[in-house]
Amino acid sequence: MSAVSHQIHRGPLTSALLSIIGWRFGSVKLTSNGIDLLGSTSRSLAFPEMAGPVYASRRLGFGALSIPLRDGSELKAVGFRPADIARFVESSREAWHRFVRAAFDEADDELRLLSQMMERLEQPRRYPAACLLDPFVERAQSLLSRLPEAPPGNVISVEQRRMFEAVVCFAQAPDQMRDKAISRFVATELAAMRDLFDTIETHPLTLEQRRAAVVDEDSTLVLAGAGSGKTSVIVAKAAYLIQRAIRQPGEILLLAFGRDAAEEMASRIEQRCGTSVDARTFHALGYEIIRSVEGQGPALAAHASDDRQYYALLRDILLNDIAIKDGSRELLLRWFTEFYRPYRSEWDFESEDEYNRYVRANELRTLNGEAVRSYEELKIANWLYINGIAYEYEPIYEHDLPENDRRAYTPDFRLTDSGIYIEHFGVRKERDANGDVRLTTAPYVDRDSYLEDMEWKRKIHKARGTTLIETFSYENVEGHLLSELKRKLEPFARCQPLPPEIIYSKLSRMGQVDAFTQTLGTFLRHFKSSDFTFENCRRRAAKNSDAPRELAFLKIFEPVMGAYEDRLDGKIDFEDMIRRATDHVREGRYSSPYRHLLIDEFQDISDGRAQLILALKAQHADTRIFAVGDDWQSIYRFAGSDIHLMRNFGQKFGGTFAGADGVHETVDLGRTFRSVDKIAHAAQRFVLRNPSQIEKQVVAVAASDNPAIRVVWHKREQEREALQAVLTNLANADGGSVLVLGRYRSVRPDDLSKLRSGHPQLAIDFKTVHGSKGLEADHVIILRATSGRMGFPSEIIDDSLLSIVLPASEPFEHAEERRLFYVALTRARKSVAILADKNNPSAFARELAQDARYGVVEVFI
Repeated sequence: MSAVSHQIHRGPLTSALLSIIGWRFGSVKLTSNGIDLLGSTSRSLAFPEMAGPVYASRRLGFGALSIPLRDGSELKAVGFRPADIARFVESSREAWHRFVRAAFDEADDELRLLSQMMERLEQPRRYPAACLLDPFVERAQSLLSRLPEAPPGNVISVEQRRMFEAVVCFAQAPDQMRDKAISRFVATELAAMRDLFDTIETHPLTLEQRRAAVVDEDSTLVLAGAGSGKTSVIVAKAAYLIQRAIRQPGEILLLAFGRDAAEEMASRIEQRCGTSVDARTFHALGYEIIRSVEGQGPALAAHASDDRQYYALLRDILLNDIAIKDGSRELLLRWFTEFYRPYRSEWDFESEDEYNRYVRANELRTLNGEAVRSYEELKIANWLYINGIAYEYEPIYEHDLPENDRRAYTPDFRLTDSGIYIEHFGVRKERDANGDVRLTTAPYVDRDSYLEDMEWKRKIHKARGTTLIETFSYENVEGHLLSELKRKLEPFARCQPLPPEIIYSKLSRMGQVDAFTQTLGTFLRHFKSSDFTFENCRRRAAKNSDAPRELAFLKIFEPVMGAYEDRLDGKIDFEDMIRRATDHVREGRYSSPYRHLLIDEFQDISDGRAQLILALKAQHADTRIFAVGDDWQSIYRFAGSDIHLMRNFGQKFGGTFAGADGVHETVDLGRTFRSVDKIAHAAQRFVLRNPSQIEKQVVAVAASDNPAIRVVWHKREQEREALQAVLTNLANADGGSVLVLGRYRSVRPDDLSKLRSGHPQLAIDFKTVHGSKGLEADHVIILRATSGRMGFPSEIIDDSLLSIVLPASEPFEHAEERRLFYVALTRARKSVAILADKNNPSAFARELAQDARYGVVEVFI
C-alpha cells in the first residue's frame, strides 16, 4: 500500500465548544495503516479493525466523520467543514480499497485452500470428523478477522468474492455444514461399501451395523445390546478401515477385557481381511508398552493372576506384619471389636422394617457368636469378650414374674460370674423448647411406651434385688459408651484381656479375618488402579457419615499397603502395569503407532484403563476412539468398572469442534439376533425402570405367539421339584440347550449330572449370572429368585469403606443387581423360567409377575 497522509482539523472555537460537551477528537489523520483520531485523548485505528470505509454524517448540526468498526459500533469525529469532510472521505475510501485489495491478495492462497475444503464437503471422501475439520474452523475464523466483513464489489475479483462468501458461511455455521457433509458421506459410503457389508460376516450386516462401521467421529459409542452382534461390528469396522485405506493394519488397536475375546476378534479380522491387527487385553498392552520403553518385560508377581495367592498374601501381612506391632495391634483389635461392621443407628431409619433389613444385611454377630439387635449391643458384647468377662446374651430373667403380662423378660446381658445384668437403652438426649434436656427414641419407636418399659425394668430389678447396670445410646453418641461401661462394672467385674492370638484365632474361625482380607484386597486394587493417595482418601473419608470407622480403616490400610509393596520386591501387579504404561504414554516415552482404538465391552471400563486410552488418544490429533458396549450389562462395579464413564462418554472422551467440547457420535444397534420379542421387550422394560440407563431401541429377532417368561412359584423345600418340572416341560416340547443360572455358585444343583442324564433331549449347563456373560441358550432357568442376603437381587451390601475408592454408587435401588438380572433374562433365545420362593419372593420376581406389561405367566408348584 502506498504512503498516505491526509489530516483535517476543527476550527479553534468549534473545537473548544465541542470539547466541553465531550467530543474530544479535534483532528483526524489518514495514515498508510489506518486512521488516527487526535485530541485531548487519542486513538489509532488499523484498517483491519474497521468494518468499512469512512463516510460523512451529521451530529448536533455539525458535519461529522463516521468510522464503522468490526464490533458493530461506530466512532465519530464531529465539527469539520463539509469540504474537508468530502476530501477526507474520498482519500480514505481510496486507502480503504487499497487495503482491501492487498488483504485479499495476501489471503488468496488461504481462501483458495479453505474454499476447496468446503467443496470437498459437498461430496466428502472421508468422514468429516471433528478432529479433521476443527483446524479449518480456526483457520477460517483467523482469516476473516484479517479481512473486511463487507468488501466492496468493485475492489475484489468475482472469484475472490465467491471464495470469501463460502468461507463466511462456513465460519458462521460450521456445525450445520459439517452435519450436512456427514449425512452425504454416510449415505454415499453405505452404498459404496454394500458388497463388503453384505459378505463380511455369515449374514449381511444390518443398517445400524453398517452405519457404525462407516461413522468415524473423534469418539464413537456403539450401543450394543444383548445379542446385537457387537463382535460383527468390531470386525466390520476394522475391515472397513483397512479396505478403504483409512488406516494401515498397524495403526489399528483392538482392546478387549479377556484374552479369548481378543484372540477371537483378531482371528475373525484376519480371516475376513487377510491381514492382522493388534488385538490385546489392557494388561497385555500395558506389558508391551513397558517392555518397549524399559527394554525388557516387567517381572509379574505370582499373585497378580491368582486371587488365592493374593488374598493369602494379604492375610499373612495382616496377621504377621500388622497384628504383631505395638501401635497397629491395638488398632486392629479395636477394628474387629468396634468397627468391623458399618455403623448405622436406629435413628438413621424411618421404619422398623428398614432397620431390621439393615441388621439382616450386615449380620451383626459378636465375637462370641451371637447375632445381636444393634451395633451398640455389638460393641458392648465384643468389649466384654476381649476383656475376659463371661456373659449371656438375652437370657431369661432369673426370677419368676407372675404379675408380668408382657412377653418373657430377657435382659440384654447377664454376667456369668457375678450375675450382674446390663440393659442397653436406645435413648438419646435433646433439648426441648424451654432448654430442658429430655430423652428421645428412634423415629419409629413410641417414646412414651419405651420410657415406660425402661421404668418397669428398673422396678423389677429393684423389687427382686438384682443389680442392673444401664448403658445408653447417648453415651455412644458422646463417644464414651465403653469407658462408661468399664467404670460402671469396676465394682463387680475385673477385666482380664484375652491374649491377641486367642482373639485372632476366634476371628479366623468366624471368617472375619478372611472377610476383612477380601475387603482389604478389593480396596488395595482400586486404590492403586485409580491413582489415589492416602491424603485424598482421608479427605474423602472425613466427609462420610461413618467417618470414624473409615479413618480407622485407613490407619490399618496404610501399613498394609507399605508391607504389600515391600513384598512385591521389585515385581509388579496388574494395577502397576496399567499405571506405569499410562505414565510412559503420557510422558512421551512411548510413541503410539495407533490411530484407531477399537474397544470391546466398554461398559466395563475403569478409570485406570480410561486414563490409558486417553493418553494414547492424546498422542495424535486424529486418533479415533470406537467404543462398543452396553450400559444395560454393566455388572462389574466391584472390579472397578465405572458406568459413569459410558454414560458421560462425550464429556470424557469426545473431541472439540467450533469451540464446543464433548463432540462424539452414538450409534444404537437396536436389533437383537438372540431373543424373541416377549423376552427382548420385557427385558428392555425391566432394565429401563432405572431412569439413569441409556435408552435404546430393541428390535427382536422374531415374534412369539406364546408367553416366553414364566415365574414358577414354589415352597422353599420344593426348588428341586420345580426345576425338575421345568426341565421335563422343555424336554417334552422342543428340547434344545438350557442354561441354568444362579446369582451365586453355591446354588448350583448338586445332582446336575443326574439332571443331564435324566433329560437327554436337553443340553444342560450351569453358570453364575456373571459367568454367563456373552453366552446364550434356547432356554434359561434362573434359580433362587428369593429375597435376602444370598437372594436375587442380592442384599449383601458393599462395605461402605469401598466408597472411598470405588466409582460413585447409583441412587436407584438394586441398580447393578437389576442389570445383572437383565443379563440373565437376555441369555435366552426362546424362554425363561424364574424359580421363586412363594413365601420369600424376590423383589424382581414380584415385579415381573405383578406388572401385566411384562407379559409374564405365573406357574404354581
